[in-house]
Amino acid sequence: MSYNMRMRYQPLPPKFHASRRAALAKAIGDDAIAIIDTADTLYRGWDAELPFRPDPNFYYLTGIDQPEAVLVLVPGHANAKARELLFIKPTDEFIATWMGEGHTQEEAATLSGISSVYWTTDLEPFLNRLLGQFRVVYLNADESSSSQSSPPRRRAARLHDQAPLHQFRSAVPIVGQLRTVKEPVEIDQIRRAVEVTGAGLRRAWSVLEPGLPEYALEAELAAEYLRQGSNGHSFQPIVASGPRGTVIHYMANDATIDPEDLVLFDTGAEVGWYAADISRVIPASGTFTGRRRAVYEAVLRTQRAAFPLHKPGASVLSIDEFMRRRLADELAGLGLITNKQAEAKDFERHLRPFYAHISHHLGLDTHDTGDQRLKFKPGMVVTCEPGLYLKEQGIGVRLEDDILITDGEPEILSRDIPSEPAELERLIGK
Repeated sequence: MSYNMRMRYQPLPPKFHASRRAALAKAIGDDAIAIIDTADTLYRGWDAELPFRPDPNFYYLTGIDQPEAVLVLVPGHANAKARELLFIKPTDEFIATWMGEGHTQEEAATLSGISSVYWTTDLEPFLNRLLGQFRVVYLNADESSSSQSSPPRRRAARLHDQAPLHQFRSAVPIVGQLRTVKEPVEIDQIRRAVEVTGAGLRRAWSVLEPGLPEYALEAELAAEYLRQGSNGHSFQPIVASGPRGTVIHYMANDATIDPEDLVLFDTGAEVGWYAADISRVIPASGTFTGRRRAVYEAVLRTQRAAFPLHKPGASVLSIDEFMRRRLADELAGLGLITNKQAEAKDFERHLRPFYAHISHHLGLDTHDTGDQRLKFKPGMVVTCEPGLYLKEQGIGVRLEDDILITDGEPEILSRDIPSEPAELERLIGK
């Protein structure tokens, strides 16, 4: 077994990836092929390689997390062994010396469940033959791709030049729709990511005290995530004290924590490339007091009222609309707007200065596939994250939990990460 087979995480079973490929093959039909590239290796400077993260669609379909790999699906091929082809980069002596061994073809076959595994040096001859037989080609790219220089976009440009009369279509919407409903093995990865996130938060809270820089708490999160065997952060963490908590995506994490500050943590671990995303707010003094307690409890009441709404048929948008109305009432209770403004048809106009974001789907990406209007189905995982941001008072509160949609009551995956004020005060115990 090569070095790269010694993974930090438990790989998903090959039959999971095989079922996802079968679903994509059925969607594109026997008259088309699909070419799915993974992501690029990224560099700092010109030769300092950054940790590799596979393209989520490619990983979803193959279980392979090495660079320069390509999946080719040919559902209509007469030879059953040629209907799924995986191409991986061979390890030469230079790579083995500097970076370590990559997967062998046998290891890649074991992880992916694909029996026909070749070196990428064989890819172009295969594609040339297939382009002579099939005129419809699905690619892992669309016009909304964030990087115009990604492997899928570069392949799309080359193939358009090579075969201008072919029909090129995007596989991204198809795979994206598949990814919205998680299989049990995927949910297990998210559960573990949430568990690791909880451990990281508890470690950071155990050292929180006035006078610390925010980045010292960020360091505790990272240390625990890595100690627990995760990939690390699922996104750049937010540790925002005092007025910085009113900046939605504050990421500098470089201020010194004052005794009266609330400290907002928005963070998540990544396990097996699956993300958690949790937000909690902690008083630096160890006690929620006065105005800060009132704002915190307003957000907590709103979130608790929204939890039961996470059922099949609802959507991120419908629940956000409920929370907006509820937060407007809470603002009136806090004396920030009038009851008349909270009850008005245009209440959004009065709420907008204090609330600016919406929840999202969660999975292989922190902001995973699935739009705000998509009706919930069992197996979907979403966040619930109301917040209030009082810039003039320097108070920012956001509470975010990860929720599994089921046939019955929703499952709060992060229920063991405390958010009740009394429980948090006991836990941090200043």
